[in-house]
Amino acid sequence: MKSSWFGLELLIEKIEHHHNIGIIGIDLSEWRNGFWTELWEESFQWSSWLSLSMGRNDLWFGDEVAGHLWLYAELPGSLAEEENESYLRGLAKRVKEAIIAHSGLTGKSFAQSPRYRERGIGYAALGDWKQGQIGQIKDVVYQGILKATAQIRDSLIDQTDWELRQELDRLLSESSIRSVYQPIMRLGDGRVFGYEALTRCPEGSLFDGPLSLFQFAERNNMAFALDRLAREKAIRHCPTLGTIQKIFINVTMGIINDPHFVSGQTVRWLNERGLFPGQVVFELTERSSIDDFEAAKKILGHYRRQGYEIAIDDAGAGYSSLQSIVELSPDYIKVDRSLIRMADKDEMKKHMLRTFVRFAKKMNIKTVAEGIERPEELRLLRAMGFDFAQGYLIGRPSEYPTETIMGAFPKA
Repeated sequence: MKSSWFGLELLIEKIEHHHNIGIIGIDLSEWRNGFWTELWEESFQWSSWLSLSMGRNDLWFGDEVAGHLWLYAELPGSLAEEENESYLRGLAKRVKEAIIAHSGLTGKSFAQSPRYRERGIGYAALGDWKQGQIGQIKDVVYQGILKATAQIRDSLIDQTDWELRQELDRLLSESSIRSVYQPIMRLGDGRVFGYEALTRCPEGSLFDGPLSLFQFAERNNMAFALDRLAREKAIRHCPTLGTIQKIFINVTMGIINDPHFVSGQTVRWLNERGLFPGQVVFELTERSSIDDFEAAKKILGHYRRQGYEIAIDDAGAGYSSLQSIVELSPDYIKVDRSLIRMADKDEMKKHMLRTFVRFAKKMNIKTVAEGIERPEELRLLRAMGFDFAQGYLIGRPSEYPTETIMGAFPKA
């Protein structure tokens, strides 16, 4: 069944009664030579199919052009403007699910995948039509088609990247990342000084680990939202802390541009757990470099005045971390595992570690040795005067870490 250009005549009729309308596009090309070839017959009655398959009167057939199905949908008046496209996305997925069901693919494993059901769909809100705007309708529909077509194209051409974006959206919307906690031991007495919170992806995630997750978020301008969720998870699920114990939370210097970080949300999460800023160490990671040290000093000074402490991670792994130490005067230096590994057998590493300890003591900075896996490494670092130790020998990351460290503390 063919209609006027993208069903424009019907749309104009609908606007008289339904002012807030969106457009949905669905790619049909995969059915051309396979599952449901009747889609390609000009006599196919889309309007009847929609009525029978969807059972709703707020969704109308517009046109079928170049292998794309175009529909119009009434948007509920109760939605805020920023919610319209989320609503259209959900509706587009339901239409594709109905197409899958009609084509007999429901039992196929690939068709059951949420990612497959979001592939090849696009959508755009067309706006709230008021009196006198009807003359603009063709231009507005055209812009909506361009936007929806771009979404369809992106989902089909760069499938892997598109799937990862959908996965990241899902992780954020479902808050499905989790935190695990690795103990940090006080070398003076072998007690637990605190825990580093580490982000983990849910089982079955397309991301192979937290590093690829955060790198992808950074490239796609979603790092703020992911960092914020990771910080919330770290605080809300952290082990019970004594009054002098700390929780180390990884952050990037990109937080200086995140208004939600400045808003004090972290303090609210801490209050819910009965914690205070003095128990939090923000651990600056190398995921994003610091381009403006003066701006960094100002923002870190703001949080230090509230009681938070600062650590520089991966010290010794590169020039940037060493520059960060000099410029930012952190409370803690976390020495990278590459310098710790087999240091008891390497004179150059021993010399570098002693230099770190002497420098840190002069600057009143506490030192944390990361990645300790052997008793010989632990004994060496304790003898050198390191303040704290962390690694598999001390304890592996866990959602429910033990409160005591057994067997790792070296004998005098």
